[in-house]
Amino acid sequence: MLFCGADGRRPFSLFLSGYIVPGMRIKLAMDKIQMFSYFIALCFLGSLALSLPFAYRSGVPVPYIDALFTAVSAVCVTGLSTVNMSVFSSSGFIVLALLIESGGLGLVTFFSIYALAPKRKISLVTRSMIRDFFVDDVSANPVSIVRDILATTISLQIALSIPLAIGFARAGSDRPLFDALFHAVSAFCNAGFSTYSEGMIRFARSPLVLVPVMLLIVLGGIGFTVLSDIGRCLTGRGKLCYHSKMALSATAVLILVPAIFYFVVESRYSLSGLGSAERVLNAFFQSVTPRTAGFASVSQSTLAPVSRLLTIVLMFIGGSPASIAGGIKTTTFLIVLLYAVRGDTNRRGFNIRGRNIGSSTVEKAFSIFAKSIILVLVSFSCLLVTETALLAGGKTDMMSLLFESVSAFATVGLTLDVTPALSNAGKTVIITTMFIGRTGVFAMALGFNKRERERFFEYPSANVMVG
Repeated sequence: MLFCGADGRRPFSLFLSGYIVPGMRIKLAMDKIQMFSYFIALCFLGSLALSLPFAYRSGVPVPYIDALFTAVSAVCVTGLSTVNMSVFSSSGFIVLALLIESGGLGLVTFFSIYALAPKRKISLVTRSMIRDFFVDDVSANPVSIVRDILATTISLQIALSIPLAIGFARAGSDRPLFDALFHAVSAFCNAGFSTYSEGMIRFARSPLVLVPVMLLIVLGGIGFTVLSDIGRCLTGRGKLCYHSKMALSATAVLILVPAIFYFVVESRYSLSGLGSAERVLNAFFQSVTPRTAGFASVSQSTLAPVSRLLTIVLMFIGGSPASIAGGIKTTTFLIVLLYAVRGDTNRRGFNIRGRNIGSSTVEKAFSIFAKSIILVLVSFSCLLVTETALLAGGKTDMMSLLFESVSAFATVGLTLDVTPALSNAGKTVIITTMFIGRTGVFAMALGFNKRERERFFEYPSANVMVG
């Protein structure tokens, strides 16, 4: 209990809550500011690099707004671009690859710099942030965790670039190794950038290209926690934890069910010109790429309307927590869906597969879900205002703009051929949406502190009718 002193002043415990605890709140805010600053600096430096002549075959840079758009898209591992990829030189693609890797592993590299900086100690708050993003047990040696993640990333990218190089060589590429390494980085980081202007469409009949790309997308989007857990399981040093089982189950369902749907529906649309085996391959690729890679082996504008809607849903869901992928995350979607179907408001949390999901986890999932919908609606509404000319001229429609907003927010990169036609105001909207989608969802997952005085008491309960 808290007692007032005889002089009527605040008790010492409240003095601590008013000054020391707010200091902790400011520390958390500063960590978030540093994280945002890291991404902003990357975007700015990337836009400057992409404004230089060496990045382009012709030696003529694109307008700065397009350089900034491409840089933000690369750092936020989105893949949307207002310029054709054919304009970039090999040096330009190297810049893009560095931006993708730095942005895709942005939180890893941010914490690496934070942890390895001279005379810098990892605070309890930062340890909590690393634990929330990577693994449960981070207190022992967080620096080794960062090193392991970087080593895993580079190893997987190099290993799967080998079959990719063979596939590109057989498809007639004049620089198969370069293309393989770039696509390995882009696929694992779920970026969706390609050295080819038409993306993966020209490789729709090449399993040696599409299969490694799919594997890289899934591995990059499944989460470092799950990858580490699978490694321990394969080496006999442990079993899959509950989170890994949930993430793997959700991922498997979200790949298999949409793939069957795309195969059935798109056989008369985007897949009609392919053979049976090629339809299966491309149906799986179309199922994998919306969460949240952005590569396209078939033109998204040729999809049936219902398939476009399913793609929007898959983009919004995204990959798994503690991964490079965007979206609200698979486990968030699973918890929201199952609680909506099976949840009981008269009890705390609910049960899934022999475990209880606590009310705090449920509240966080619904909070991320609701805030993400609001952000997408705001972005979509802004595009409806900025792209009035496109709508009036019949060059786009509302679903295409919604598709664009969700793709930008979930850092996917798929488009219904709208991105190059955007106005400067529309480009600014998408730039902002991509940045929020890359950094804002993570900030929401960490949560925001309440006002300090509300940490120590609650207001009287109120009855409000809902439903």
